[in-house]
Amino acid sequence: MSSPTPSSPSPLRRKLITGVAVLAIAGIAVAGYMFSPINRQLAETPMPALGQHLDDEIARGAYVARAADCAPCHTAPDGIPYAGGLVINTPFGKMASPNITPDPETGIGGWSRDAFARAVREGVTAHPGNLYPTMTFTSYTKMSDADIDALYAYMMAMPPVTQEAPDLELDFPFNQRLLLSGWRKLFFDNSEFEADPALSDEVNRGAYLVQGPAHCSECHTPRNAFGAQKASMMLAGAQIDGFWAPNLTPDAETGLGKWSEDDLYTYLSGKDGVHGGPFGPMYDVVAEGTSHLTESDLRAMAAYLHQLEPIRHATGAALDHADASASIERGRVAYRVNCSACHRLNGEGVPNFAPAIAGHHAVGASADNVIAPVLTGLSDKDGRIAMPAFLLDDTSIADIANYVRNAMNDTESATATPEQVAAVRETLH
Repeated sequence: MSSPTPSSPSPLRRKLITGVAVLAIAGIAVAGYMFSPINRQLAETPMPALGQHLDDEIARGAYVARAADCAPCHTAPDGIPYAGGLVINTPFGKMASPNITPDPETGIGGWSRDAFARAVREGVTAHPGNLYPTMTFTSYTKMSDADIDALYAYMMAMPPVTQEAPDLELDFPFNQRLLLSGWRKLFFDNSEFEADPALSDEVNRGAYLVQGPAHCSECHTPRNAFGAQKASMMLAGAQIDGFWAPNLTPDAETGLGKWSEDDLYTYLSGKDGVHGGPFGPMYDVVAEGTSHLTESDLRAMAAYLHQLEPIRHATGAALDHADASASIERGRVAYRVNCSACHRLNGEGVPNFAPAIAGHHAVGASADNVIAPVLTGLSDKDGRIAMPAFLLDDTSIADIANYVRNAMNDTESATATPEQVAAVRETLH
């Protein structure tokens, strides 16, 4: 009698194994570093302050808040700006953003400038202590004193709002905040941005914005099992909220290698360009953040991204030829029935009604960027009609993704599977 074939670990077993590994490694780190502080490394020549075209500190702070994309994360759906309450799904459980209005009870009204700076740049508060890296202090640590001062002035000038954050609980063992001391020692580089003398002033300005306030790597860089960014894959693309944040390096096949600096500027300024416009989580980033920055700052960001070293990052294994062909043909039929009325048969869309999906870079970058909108729909806040969620089975959605990407976006292979759709569905719900 032959031995039974070992099965792969169940999701619960994988979670337990991961949890044990986290506890073991983080425990060692905590034991070794618990009482060793992380000293902030200051730049010898800090970057010039953002918003220098504005005439007072509060106005500059509003500009820094736009660059740092504070409002989208600290505003619940249909909520009061900056009052918190946005629920964030992570691989480690659900979290909710806090109230950062100057309310003394539920917000930051009692914080000094130094307490504010320590929370933003170092991820530490008086209560509850070490912050989880869903607060993007790992990027904000690069922000200069001048920009922190302006941001603090702006936050304290806002109307206070009394609103408690929802009480959510992370999965064990990630709810053990003590472990964050070890995480910080292993993964947190607490240093201010340092300009590279080999680069131009414009590129350094863009590097400061991308690496610091705009915190692009937080969504566009894949993470390891402990939630830390993989340095070797910086800005090479990652899944976020069920969508795929595309590869921002100039790789010709999987990144922005076919984008010019003007293309990047057009996108960041909120206009639809030859590669399509923002949607999903990126819509808020552009609408609430980058589209409000000066042309010189946006062109600096474009110049920095354009000169990065390219990194190849494929987003899915290709199906074999027979399976791919069958899926694409089924997807052609499903697309005509469910999608073509708005997006048209060839995916060109209808101006001011439904966006074009043919030739759209984010759609071509990953099947996730077709799957997620079909599962959840898209709001009408970009001025177009709302896209409804579609009650389709996992196979039909995978087929539509394969057809759209193959027929309309020059994606040679089909990669979407029902299992991928099921995984995205679980992430989104």
